[in-house]
Amino acid sequence: MVEKAHISKFSYVILIVLSAMFSTVFVTDGSLWQGVVVAKYFWFTVIICIATLLIPLKLSKKNEIYLTDILFGAFTIYICINYLSSNGHPNMHWWLTLLMFPLYVAVRSVSGNEKNRRCLYIVVLVAVQVEAIWGLLQLYGFTQSHHYLYKITGTLFNPGPYSGFLAVGVPLALAIWLDKVIPRWDRWLGLTTLLAALLVLPASMSRAAWIATFAGCLFVFLRKSNISNVISPFPSIKNQILNLIQRKITIPLLVIAVGVLTVALLVGVYLIKKDSADGRLLVWRVSMEAVKEHPIFGAGYGRFTAIFGDAQATYFLDSKRTETQIMIADSPEYAFNEYVQIAVELGVVGLTLFLLTIASALVVRHFSPIHASLVTFLVFAAFSYPFSVLPLSIMFVFLLALSAPASRKISIKLPVWLKMASIAICWGITTYGAYQILPKRDAYQKWASLQMLYNVNSYDNIVQEYAGLFPSLRHEKPFLFEYAQCLSKTEQHSESNRVFEEYLIFGSDPMVFNCMGNNFFGMGMYQQAENMYLRASQIVPNRHYPLFLLMKLYQKTGQTEKAKAMADILLKKPVKVPSSVIREIQEEARKLIIND
Repeated sequence: MVEKAHISKFSYVILIVLSAMFSTVFVTDGSLWQGVVVAKYFWFTVIICIATLLIPLKLSKKNEIYLTDILFGAFTIYICINYLSSNGHPNMHWWLTLLMFPLYVAVRSVSGNEKNRRCLYIVVLVAVQVEAIWGLLQLYGFTQSHHYLYKITGTLFNPGPYSGFLAVGVPLALAIWLDKVIPRWDRWLGLTTLLAALLVLPASMSRAAWIATFAGCLFVFLRKSNISNVISPFPSIKNQILNLIQRKITIPLLVIAVGVLTVALLVGVYLIKKDSADGRLLVWRVSMEAVKEHPIFGAGYGRFTAIFGDAQATYFLDSKRTETQIMIADSPEYAFNEYVQIAVELGVVGLTLFLLTIASALVVRHFSPIHASLVTFLVFAAFSYPFSVLPLSIMFVFLLALSAPASRKISIKLPVWLKMASIAICWGITTYGAYQILPKRDAYQKWASLQMLYNVNSYDNIVQEYAGLFPSLRHEKPFLFEYAQCLSKTEQHSESNRVFEEYLIFGSDPMVFNCMGNNFFGMGMYQQAENMYLRASQIVPNRHYPLFLLMKLYQKTGQTEKAKAMADILLKKPVKVPSSVIREIQEEARKLIIND
């Protein structure tokens, strides 16, 4: 049975720690490189260490096992096996992913008690309300956002993840406000959170958050309406007639109305940013090509960005690709669909395990407000990248762990050996994660100070400093790019390319191939330079710069006809975003043709 007794003193302690963990979303530190993002890593790691030490206090009590627990554990094990078997390189995303397991165990250790779950609902609502108020202050100019291009980011780096965080709280707030049983103050918190979030979401311009909010709120209304009671048999003839009318007319009309509204919403949000939507569709198409290469077990956990470039280059080698597709192509960091990204990295096996895990948490007999938030999160995940944002990953684990007690029960009592194994695994994972993450804080801080010199091109003064940071930050793509550029600008071309090769383990930005080509060019290795420039032009075929570099290479090596042909291509090539750089490139191409 689910525990319904009072909240124990141990539970109070763990609830306070979990609240501190959920407050990761608020943590920023301007002294660190990208302190809005990175500071959250260190706060979360410290708090998870404390939570892991407290887990035995609850797992020593009676605990029940549910289907969601088993499937989440299986999915975590599969990720580890997949990562290790694909020779995954240690990186921050991997370490934080490992820490999600002790977080799940910590939340599950208190989620069997209904009062504990209510407390955690309040934690989620308070966090969402604070973020919503923060966004309102940014919107009206009382405080600054954390991105120079956007007015609203909350305490995150981008309005997309920020809007997703708010969207997840809206259906939870709505469900609590509509619940007549819970205390009045909780309902008022739900109402104020609902209003605050709905004031900010329209201004965020996040279509994914709008669709997810609509889906979550629709789920709440459908569950609250008790439609299943409408189609149940009635004893009287009058009620049977009413039931027939409701089944034949009311319910179909409701379904049609919801369908029309859904289609209208999808079409509307598509037309608001059509090019952006088409770009995401292209990313999904290219990702499916990558899935075909590794359909069963995937390309390896965390390797989406690294293999996407090759997949897109192959995709555009097909002459049937349209000019529109070429113009919208880019080099994304994410698939903008977590299900697609899981399929690419973990294959059909991983995607199936993930879908079974979330299905076990949603296919339940009794409705809980947290289920509406989980639905919202899953819809948002179909259009964005929440698993690449730490506060949203924490949110997902919270929602899943809070949903677990409503799933199918496997055992009424957790075996002693399994308790001990869970505690040992949590301690081991947390120790490893803390050992890898926490010592890197100083490196991020020093990197932030060095960037001021990097931005003024003072490469000679900082190249050795970057070399000293390399062992600690070799997992960060921006750092690898900057370090490689420092080496290149100080005529260390061969060493620069070795660092760029480290970058290609994690990413496939065509600019890296351009820079590697420049290094080969500087070493007089013209064939290798040509290969690099060609590769860059194939990954994102709408860019002018790789072709410009090829033109200069052909000029340098006396291949006049090739240089003229490339200049002609540059002059005829459609321009995606007009700029002074494009005009300069076209002017040089024009001079080459005229002066020949």
